[in-house]
Amino acid sequence: MYVVSVLDNGDQRTFVSENLKVVDRIVYATICGSSKQFLLADVVDIVPVEAARARMPSARNMTSQVQ
Repeated sequence: MYVVSVLDNGDQRTFVSENLKVVDRIVYATICGSSKQFLLADVVDIVPVEAARARMPSARNMTSQVQ
């Protein structure tokens, strides 16, 4: 996953993209299941992020909950 910030008519827009590639100065991003294209010159930043993991209680917390 990626967080992508782009300039859109002078405003900065930020999206979460499930898939991203750059080919010939065009950024192809999948946003909410739809394919979007941006000029690389309009991209402010691209930050890779991990998908959020489900929070599991630690073994210590699980033991204390059983007692």
